[in-house]
Order: sequence, then C-alpha cells, then structure tokens
Amino acid sequence: MNRQASLKPILCVDLRKNRIRIHKQTLHMMGDPEYIQLLVNPETHVIAVRKSIREDFLAHKVSKAQLTSKNCYELYSKILVGQLCKVNTDWDKNESYRIYGELFPEQGLASFDMTETVLLNK
Repeated sequence: MNRQASLKPILCVDLRKNRIRIHKQTLHMMGDPEYIQLLVNPETHVIAVRKSIREDFLAHKVSKAQLTSKNCYELYSKILVGQLCKVNTDWDKNESYRIYGELFPEQGLASFDMTETVLLNK
C-alpha cells in the first residue's frame, strides 16, 4: 500500500465471514467516536460510517479495548453483508474486499464507493 492510500479511510468487507472491518486509523481520522452508525445507499453504491450517539438505536458502540488490541473495529452481520452483495452483484461471496474512502470531518463521516473495491489476496 502506498502512502497516499494510507491517508484515506479504509473499510474491508469479508463476505465469507460476514464481517465488516473499519480500520483503526479511519476511526482516529473521525475523532475516535464512541458510537458509529453504518449507512448504505444502494442507488449510489455508497456505504458510510458516521459518528453517532448512545441514544441512537442504530448506533454501534466502539469498544476502546478492542481497538487497543487490534488494528480495526469489526462488525459481524449476515443480513447487512447479504444486502451489500445484492447491491454489488459482481462481488464473489468467498472473497474479501478493501474500499478506500473519503473523509468529511465537518459531518463526522467517512464515505466509501463500493464500485471501487480492491480484491484482497489471502
């Protein structure tokens, strides 16, 4: 990975394990939020990670303990990953994909274009 790519938010989708990984650096770039919300726009093929609050029933708590021991925050959801596959019909269900995003600090949001994925080699 080159330096330019390392300065961008990164999200990975592992279709085999129904896992979404948000890199620790992405969360740091967003100001280390306590809670995040995942947003998906199937029409524009965009997934976004947004800062959220505890009272938001769609928010996920970001465990500080998990972030100190790993390089990413992981979410597991068979339903969500299945919906992402319906949006991205060219994805192979046995593969993992990395998506480089764009940061919008004033909105507390990182946006990822799912049409611009990088297949991860295992």
